Amino acid sequence: MALVPIKQLDGPCGYLRWKESVLLRTHTLGVARVLFEDRPTGDAAAQAAAKKWARDDAVCRGHILATLSDRLLPDNQRFATAADLWRALARTYHVDTPRVWRDKFDAFEFEERAAAGVLLEQIAHAEALGVAARLPDGFVAYELCGRLPEVVSDAVVMRSGPDNEMSMSLVWDVARRVVASGAGPERLWRRTATAMAEEADGCCSDGAKPEQSTGRRNRGEPGHVAKNSRRKV
Repeated sequence: MALVPIKQLDGPCGYLRWKESVLLRTHTLGVARVLFEDRPTGDAAAQAAAKKWARDDAVCRGHILATLSDRLLPDNQRFATAADLWRALARTYHVDTPRVWRDKFDAFEFEERAAAGVLLEQIAHAEALGVAARLPDGFVAYELCGRLPEVVSDAVVMRSGPDNEMSMSLVWDVARRVVASGAGPERLWRRTATAMAEEADGCCSDGAKPEQSTGRRNRGEPGHVAKNSRRKV
């Protein structure tokens, strides 16, 4: 079976693809087990198994080293086993703490004026950041509604209602319907007349009036979402 070529690892930006590619290769060769299993010890039968394990370890380590750039090879060739080498690279490049991903999620903004199809890619990226940060599904949906185009977020808020929990499945359903309708960037990112009027009214007023619409997406009001909101859990 032909092996899939692997782009050499030369820094953190390519680590995830490199890791998955190396795992695919080592599983294809039947030597991936040495990354996660200790060398067998014990009687004669175990010694035979240990000999095969050592051979598989040498093959696995060799393939990992072969996929490192000339810059990284001198720093990592000192590790004697494939497992030690694997853990050292993960220690250097696999920074996977919820705080790191939460910061990325908080900093995420949708690219305005992007094509409708790109909107779905951005939602997928934002959802992945939320999952990596271990945020609740409803919270991710709530936060994204404060950043999505109003034609999408307004529909999500209306469909969720006061008694229905907001969810990413609802966000996806609405966003896909909007994109399928053929809405272009101009429609997606057009500010509604009501929203612009409310913003102008808020700038000229000392406070909200009792007769003002309860449909505003003001922070703190149950069932409503504020644009560009930031809420911590």
